Amino acid sequence: MSQRPLIGMMLRWKGELSLLRACALAAAHYGADFYSFHYSDIREDCIVGTALEDNEWVRREFPYPDVIYDGMRRLGIARYEEAYRKLEGIPLDHTLKGRSTTKTKVYNLIRNHEELSRSLIPFIRLRDADSVLEFLDQHKQVVFKPNGGAKGRDAFTVEAKGDRIEWFDQQTLRSFAREELAQHIEPLLDENYLVQQMIHSEMPQGFPFHVRSHVSKNGQNRWVVAFKSVSLSLVPHMKITNNPAVYRASSTWADFLMHRFDEQPGGEADTRIDEYSMLLAQVLEDKMGNGFHEAGLDLGIDSSGRIWLFEAGLGVPRSFYSQMQLALPGIAYTLYVLERHRAEQGM
Repeated sequence: MSQRPLIGMMLRWKGELSLLRACALAAAHYGADFYSFHYSDIREDCIVGTALEDNEWVRREFPYPDVIYDGMRRLGIARYEEAYRKLEGIPLDHTLKGRSTTKTKVYNLIRNHEELSRSLIPFIRLRDADSVLEFLDQHKQVVFKPNGGAKGRDAFTVEAKGDRIEWFDQQTLRSFAREELAQHIEPLLDENYLVQQMIHSEMPQGFPFHVRSHVSKNGQNRWVVAFKSVSLSLVPHMKITNNPAVYRASSTWADFLMHRFDEQPGGEADTRIDEYSMLLAQVLEDKMGNGFHEAGLDLGIDSSGRIWLFEAGLGVPRSFYSQMQLALPGIAYTLYVLERHRAEQGM
């Protein structure tokens, strides 16, 4: 057993170097060593991985790590079964079965919670044109989303305007008669879509935004809000602010609070977002078990200040600007998992 704990981060694609660097620095901060590796590079007696050494990325052979920070999160999926078999006996930070959550699963888990249910956006599963038209007549503007999708991909907005339907995929606007809706949604019926009421989460200047609140367990196995960030659409008619087609921007959290709520960090809106995030994380853990320790919450906030849950992702951690804030509690929790494992093994 190495004197310093050795953390291995397993990936299924090339990792973002800024996040890997943050993880390496966080591991060093906690007195551990760190390397990353692709799941296909696990050999029977070693792993070919990449580590930050003297501020240079070095690829070489490493011994099996003491603990896995699973940046792949595909446990239980046949394609990755061999990788997890080779690592059997090494504790994992994330033990939920791969792809174990969807938008509607999360929505249904909070549907009966007195407080969290108030953040649930009205939605229906995409079944047929008649139910969509009824829902559209009720809400006027809706968003179509893949139930299992991420990052706003393949999402689009639909609006009822008199006897016409406007369908906007964040690039092309199409207008057609109401009776033509069925032929437009037919290709989507087997794609597991849901239809949601459009929530107008906008800055006073008219820019749509969503808040990413990243919750994580720390080295004491307690939930914390690791960071909060804002993503703004700089094109006001493009409402799906995490869609890759949208020209986006961000700002410091303090500037966002000032321009949106006229308050400083620690004020009423900031505190409400933190409290909501922590409550949601705890309820999800109560419902799903403790096999996860990170969740990316995408939130909207309407003109009345009401928080709405766009989605909660338990998949691969990601951040454009807050890599170190993400890495510090994630690495600390991974070391907690190792400590607990060693205690259970009497090591």
